[in-house]
Amino acid sequence: MRTLLPLLLALCLAAGARAQFDFGKLSKGMDTLKSVGKVAKAAAKIGPAEERVIGDSVALELVGRYGGLVRDEEIMRRVNLIGRALGRYSSRPELDWRFGVLDSATVNAFSAPDGYVFITRGLYRQADTDDALAAILGHEIAHITKRHALSIVERGEFLSGATSLAAQQSGRVRQLESQLRQFDLGVEQILATLCAQGFDPLSEYDADQEGRRLAVTTGYAAGGLRGVLRTLAQQGGDPRQIFSTHPPLQERIQRLSD
Repeated sequence: MRTLLPLLLALCLAAGARAQFDFGKLSKGMDTLKSVGKVAKAAAKIGPAEERVIGDSVALELVGRYGGLVRDEEIMRRVNLIGRALGRYSSRPELDWRFGVLDSATVNAFSAPDGYVFITRGLYRQADTDDALAAILGHEIAHITKRHALSIVERGEFLSGATSLAAQQSGRVRQLESQLRQFDLGVEQILATLCAQGFDPLSEYDADQEGRRLAVTTGYAAGGLRGVLRTLAQQGGDPRQIFSTHPPLQERIQRLSD
């Protein structure tokens, strides 16, 4: 967690992203974690406050690992316009949905709890229509509404006990530090899933279907994601650079054709 603080300071200097992506809220989330010591409860469903802190932490790491945010107001405006429309029609419209384009040539997309959705510059260039972009963003929104990342933490029981500021005031600093380390483990497990092995195939196929449904509900064409996947399959290329954390393209295309 300590490694996030220099990153936060650096990101706050990136003026090009501030208008569309509120890093101030990330900072507030980190302050909450430091001063109040909120951690998720083991073997219990993670609540909104815990989800917010976990989402802030994961989002900061994703931005840092994938080159920061693209400094192009038009791109950021388009992604947020489409993304927020989808968010309003999702099963969790109350979330403060935030969308950004990562400055990475890889072809991928990620999401973090509490409404953070990212698409890489490489994938954005493949989304030449609003239907395609809506389908991609809808897939990531589905991961959040279905709590796929939070389920990893809940199943793994990485986090234990809710700690308040009273823990520090009563001198139980070691207990607080121990629980914060457990929090780090939970965040790192989510990041390992997002950046390395990916969600399990069934979760990915579920997100494909839910993302398509959401795009259609919002007014976009049903074949947007299938079209992007077919284009990428035809182009070929290094599989380590194209949806490396997702199931094979042909399998996803086949399931979307059903």
